[in-house]
Amino acid sequence: MEHFINGFAFVLNLVFNIVQLLVIASVIISWVNADPYNPLVRTINSVTEPMYRPLRQFTNRIPGNLDWAPLAVILIVVFLQMSLIPWMKELSVEMLRSHQEVIPRY
Repeated sequence: MEHFINGFAFVLNLVFNIVQLLVIASVIISWVNADPYNPLVRTINSVTEPMYRPLRQFTNRIPGNLDWAPLAVILIVVFLQMSLIPWMKELSVEMLRSHQEVIPRY
């Protein structure tokens, strides 16, 4: 079980990194005014827009013309990476230690 948790933490960290890259790509796409009919642009927007939508309820209250939702997504992802991933790794280490204490050694 401890190896599963460690592996899941690795995969989850990879997913968080991909989300960050997609958010950065969507910001760049919005800056350069890319073709909205391009398949890559459509894919990136279809993945990132659902993440932005709930956050825009709060970020739209910030004055100015800047869309703060991508920054909010990146901050949430970084927070999860800095808190959840180390916790999962520590949990797997503790499970491994407790498992080794139970198994008698000959």
